[in-house]
Amino acid sequence: MSSAMKVVEDAYAAFGRGDIDALLALIPASVEWRVVGPASLPYATLCRSRAEVQQYFDDLLSAEKITRFEPREFIDAGEHIVVLGFVAATIKATGKSFESEWVHIFTVKDGLVTRWMEFFDTAARP
Repeated sequence: MSSAMKVVEDAYAAFGRGDIDALLALIPASVEWRVVGPASLPYATLCRSRAEVQQYFDDLLSAEKITRFEPREFIDAGEHIVVLGFVAATIKATGKSFESEWVHIFTVKDGLVTRWMEFFDTAARP
């Protein structure tokens, strides 16, 4: 297993146990963290700092209750890791649920996530 893969697995493990502080410790002070989606998505964002990534997680977890989160396939390309997965969540404001497959693209340098992008079916989110 590459060191980049270990960092990515540690990030998912931290998220899975709800330890956002441990996940943030894997991000440098300056980062590119992006969720691709329409402006109507409460957490579509481009973050450039660890504090902005913290705000992204606050916004995400305020907007949705994640009921299933499954990283399913890991593709190791050196410092770039691509992860294919699945999420099921309930929108807290409406009580409506949705499911989507997703893709996360990581760049890991010197043991830290310097770039992360998420793509998912935003149309599936009512």
